[in-house]
Amino acid sequence: MDALTVRRLTPDDAAVYQALRLRGLEEHPEAFTSSVPDEAARPLQWAQERLRCVAARPHDFFLGAFRAGRLLGIVGLQGRYRPKERHNASVVGMYVVPEVSGQGVGRALMQALLRDAGRIAGLEQLDLTVTEGNDAARTLYLRCGFTVWGTLPRAVRIGPHYLGKVHMVRPLH
Repeated sequence: MDALTVRRLTPDDAAVYQALRLRGLEEHPEAFTSSVPDEAARPLQWAQERLRCVAARPHDFFLGAFRAGRLLGIVGLQGRYRPKERHNASVVGMYVVPEVSGQGVGRALMQALLRDAGRIAGLEQLDLTVTEGNDAARTLYLRCGFTVWGTLPRAVRIGPHYLGKVHMVRPLH
């Protein structure tokens, strides 16, 4: 089996990033607050801008896990830039294709994200949300040092069904 490589995504990766993001939204609508129709309507330029390094947003980046040139998983970090919140950033958009479930791709992505986030001056803690019932993701985040601090009931509505979002946090240092 080819080695797994995790690296920052760039605007050159926009097409494969956008395709994988849409796949994740289609396969797991309960796991994301974004919707397929909204995301499918976005032009490729939106993904290119999202993956571009911008000095004004130093905490924002996306990572991709590749094997044999194929993008298998993604995860992102989004900072908060108001002065009183600059020490925080949110983990967003985690998705790993089901074909490699249980092969450590999600853990490799999270470890790389934690490593890179830990190198950002002034960044002190990360937060994320995970949909209630997504036990695999919750277990991964717990193993990576995140702790649960609360749940927002009925945070997501899909048709007539509501799901809560479990809030988790992890200090970087």
